[in-house]
Amino acid sequence: MKTTNTIKAKINDQLIEISGEKAFMPLGSFLRNEEALTGTKIVCAEGDCGACTVLLAKDLGADGKLNFLPVNSCILPLYLINGAHVVTVEGIAQSKGMQFDLHEVQKKMVDCNGAQCGYCTPGFICSMVGAVEKIKGSDSNITEKKAKNFLTGNLCRCTGYQPIIDAMTSIDLNEVTLLKDRYYSDEWVKELKRLKSQSVVMNLGDRRLLLPNSLKEACLLKDEDVMIRLIGGSTDVGVVVNKGKLQTPKAMSLYHISELSRIIRDENYLIIGANVTLSQFESYIEKEYPEMAGILHIFASPQIKNQATLIGNVVNASPIADTIPFLMVSDAIVSLQSVKGLREIALPQFYQGYKKLDLLPNEIVTNIKIPHLKSNEKTKLYKVSMRKDLDISAVTFAARIELDDQTKKMTNVKLALGGVAATVLRLPVIESLLEGKVFDSALFDKAALDLPSLISPLSDLRASKEYRLKVAQNFLKKFALEIGGSL
Repeated sequence: MKTTNTIKAKINDQLIEISGEKAFMPLGSFLRNEEALTGTKIVCAEGDCGACTVLLAKDLGADGKLNFLPVNSCILPLYLINGAHVVTVEGIAQSKGMQFDLHEVQKKMVDCNGAQCGYCTPGFICSMVGAVEKIKGSDSNITEKKAKNFLTGNLCRCTGYQPIIDAMTSIDLNEVTLLKDRYYSDEWVKELKRLKSQSVVMNLGDRRLLLPNSLKEACLLKDEDVMIRLIGGSTDVGVVVNKGKLQTPKAMSLYHISELSRIIRDENYLIIGANVTLSQFESYIEKEYPEMAGILHIFASPQIKNQATLIGNVVNASPIADTIPFLMVSDAIVSLQSVKGLREIALPQFYQGYKKLDLLPNEIVTNIKIPHLKSNEKTKLYKVSMRKDLDISAVTFAARIELDDQTKKMTNVKLALGGVAATVLRLPVIESLLEGKVFDSALFDKAALDLPSLISPLSDLRASKEYRLKVAQNFLKKFALEIGGSL
């Protein structure tokens, strides 16, 4: 087993090597304080405002070239860029001696007056370049809708969004030289592969950093030291660490383990590996599970979804997590690996209380298995939050039922509610009430009346218990109306 005790990555044209406790620094802070790349701004330090956006390439695309994606550098620890390439706003224009040849995105921002104070501008530039990297070559123009979708993770307080949207929609894709072409070299691609083929082991007194390159090694390390914390995309943990409410002195990430970065479709399941990001998951399921793809579309910004993992959202175990209700009613199965072997558990049994999991100290969650949707199954997912996009849910709802085409009888009724208890809840009493019955919206009206005896929501800053209860009741009725209308 090849190991190293340093982190290596490329930032723009420079190869960097990081050792010691610096490996735990947020990328944004490292760029500003260590590399003097001050175009990247740190404002919220929570991954919300987008001022810290940079472009990160961890993986190669189908063409064998770097796949640059916008991410929030303020919450991304340096150890998550080992064997990766980072491009900051300083690396987007092409240097020609003492002059710079601006990128097409930058030219349009100038032409359309897309900046006033300029503080948020570098983040917008990086997000727009990320959009161009994805869109060019797809025989597609940048519409206003696409521009807004790609810029949902960037806030501007003084320019106003219209000049920025005008800049993005006026980009001539034919004038763009993609970063993946500019920064490509055979040598660098070989080096990236070599870096990810070896494990990183840093023992720093009471601190440890581990990037194993095999599942066997990861399980051995977790068995030796159960206090090691598994880090996925750091989109949640990174915020808490930045706010000084959590430390991660012993951290392990699995992103060097290629088998955990795959989505596999077999005869019975869609199998999502622990490293699969929400962006990858969203793209893959768009046709098979459009309801879930729709929820993910408003779940978070592109920057967050490019780093956050589905498994991370599952293991974080929030009662208002947007993916868990869907997985609950899908009868998803969680795969847990340890030195003793593989253990599988149905997702509802995985949650034992608030943030309490059926997960042994030496076990690692490696994937989640989602049964395929049957042709006669109907699925609906709803969420309510204080704003539609990029907001934490107050109440979530998922329903999945089988309907006999001839008799319209309901079988295998599965219902789940989030935001009304310490965990996402299945509703077995209501499921039993509906199963075997001919579909009738009156049955759901009755179920809504029974709901107050089954759930006891709490009041908090996002919603009162009365509001949550009313929303949950209305979700049952909404589901009945929508399914009834489709029949």
